[in-house]
Amino acid sequence: MKKNVKNKNIYNAIEKIKWLFASLCFILIYSINYYLYEIQFFIRILIIFFLIILSTSIILSTKIGKYMLLYISTTKNEIRKITWPQYKETLYTACIIIIVTILISLLLWGLDNIIFHLIAFIVSLRF
Repeated sequence: MKKNVKNKNIYNAIEKIKWLFASLCFILIYSINYYLYEIQFFIRILIIFFLIILSTSIILSTKIGKYMLLYISTTKNEIRKITWPQYKETLYTACIIIIVTILISLLLWGLDNIIFHLIAFIVSLRF
């Protein structure tokens, strides 16, 4: 029992160290880009690219990183299952929405004018 708890504590410590190194890589990326602007642009980009790859691989080796990869892969599989509408179907739907929007706006404009004239008539009857 103690060995299992000890292994779990070591695993948690390793996870924390991985996140610390990944955070340090991102801080180093920012620092290199901000403070070492005199270095040749191409060399600076190569260093930053290397650090991004290093920090990403460290993050993906953690438990949360593995969950993120699993989530992304299942999302990609679900997106493949989507049946997208055909061009004609999309065009007809868009035309229906445009026509209904125009009709409703004309109806509301008419009601607004009627109410405006009704209120103006009531106000003009007051002494």
